[in-house]
Amino acid sequence: MLRPDPLGPIPEDTLRIARAAFPKGNLYLKLRDELGGLYADQDFPALGQPALPPWRLALVTVVQFLENLTDRQAAEQVRARLDLKYLLGLELTDPGFDFSVLSEFRSRLVAGQAEHLLLDRMLERFREQGLLKRRGQQRTDSTHVLAAIRYLTRIEFVAETFRATLNALGRVAPEWLAPRLDPRWREWYDHRIESYRFPQGKDARLAYVLQVGQDGFSLLDALQSDPRVAPLLSLPAVQTLALVWSQQFVRKDGEVQWKPGTAVPPSAERPESPYDTEARFSTKRGRDWVGYKLHLTEACEPNLPEVILHVHISSSCIQDIQVMPDLHDALAAKEILPGQHLVDSGYVSGTLLVESLEQYGVEVIGPPRSATGWQQKDPNAFKPSDFIVHWDEHYVVCPRGHRSSKWCMGRSQQGLPLVKATFRRGLCNRCPDKPRCTKSKSLGRILMLQDQAAYEALHAMRTQQETPEWKVLYQQRAGIEGTVSVAVRAHGARTARYRGKAKLRLQGMATAAGINLGRIYAGWQGRPRAATRTARFARLPLTA
Repeated sequence: MLRPDPLGPIPEDTLRIARAAFPKGNLYLKLRDELGGLYADQDFPALGQPALPPWRLALVTVVQFLENLTDRQAAEQVRARLDLKYLLGLELTDPGFDFSVLSEFRSRLVAGQAEHLLLDRMLERFREQGLLKRRGQQRTDSTHVLAAIRYLTRIEFVAETFRATLNALGRVAPEWLAPRLDPRWREWYDHRIESYRFPQGKDARLAYVLQVGQDGFSLLDALQSDPRVAPLLSLPAVQTLALVWSQQFVRKDGEVQWKPGTAVPPSAERPESPYDTEARFSTKRGRDWVGYKLHLTEACEPNLPEVILHVHISSSCIQDIQVMPDLHDALAAKEILPGQHLVDSGYVSGTLLVESLEQYGVEVIGPPRSATGWQQKDPNAFKPSDFIVHWDEHYVVCPRGHRSSKWCMGRSQQGLPLVKATFRRGLCNRCPDKPRCTKSKSLGRILMLQDQAAYEALHAMRTQQETPEWKVLYQQRAGIEGTVSVAVRAHGARTARYRGKAKLRLQGMATAAGINLGRIYAGWQGRPRAATRTARFARLPLTA
């Protein structure tokens, strides 16, 4: 058990010397004076070996991410710095702790699914201090996060997966593995695969890959045929090997075949590294990466600190719009749902606008995405908004007054309800305005519409976003981009320190908690919020 140690008074010598050294105070002195220890031992799971009290380790973890320190650097700072001894209530002579304690503490948090407490307990204290407003304004944005892995080609990936499995079995079952080792494996898999020189030529490389596939199947067959080692089949490395081999290879009549690229699963279902099987390949606006997405939600009240309220880690293949229900569920659980939620177009759909208001009482504000298709780019073309929809009668009237012939209900790839309205081919072919409506020679115009409530919500939002009042309100959303920039540039949030979604979530929570401390301290000091930067030349007056 972790040694419980409730918050006590600051040692006299630490108190006296710290206040003499910092007559105007600093962040950590002010934090201890205003909020006490911030955390309590009972907030965290008490598992593992004896160590520092959990509340102290939690504070050190937040400080570590606030100052972007390694474990070793954080331990050294606690040992050497007066302000941190004041914050932690330590004697001046306290020798500190070994840096490995921080890694053990993080592991306990992740194992107990308690990493969110680093941020949530802080928010509870802020609420007690009147620093959070219920049903206020909030804003959300996302950025990509690079996984803590090397990028591997497809050939490197399968070979490294087999190598990782051999290493895992060598650790847990060396007696079973040793007599089954092929002498060739030492040459092929002894070092990381990206440092291996593959055979030259297409045929030689294919032969290499097929042999790797055969090696993997031979190992899996040996494990599955030996009932004495059945528990080894549940090892993560073995399960990863089985998954990767099912996606990349096929056996027909005992012959191993390498699947063509078109036959492998899509990136959302396919791991990219045996060392972080949750990381996924994705691309957005010409940027490719393997990793995750980080979503930050913060308060944006005029007279209160702009603290981060929630951190969400999603797969890199997940669309932003699919994350919004999870965000609102989490904010509802914390009892800090917003009244207005400012987001960019990636988070907006008609269904979301309706459901957020009905289920959570949250008004989502953001510009809807424009409909796709060439008609949107042609100013003379007939756009979906030019059609009149008769929802009760289940038909659509085009700008020329023609009525649709079919009305079908369905769902989009994201599971959203859709209406498909189709016009007869012959009717469209005879229409003189067909070039303004559709270019299809075999079909008439087809409209894909969301259901009535979603369609009307989108139409209302598009109407509102043209008003001056809406534009002034939506300008506040830009602040979250600054927060994302701070998290990335000052705290390394775009690069995962650890492998796996759970550990990355801990990194995000600790980073958000650290940023919050800086913002709360700025509020205590009365420091004005920084204005948007303007280049020096742009500040110069224009002359005739």
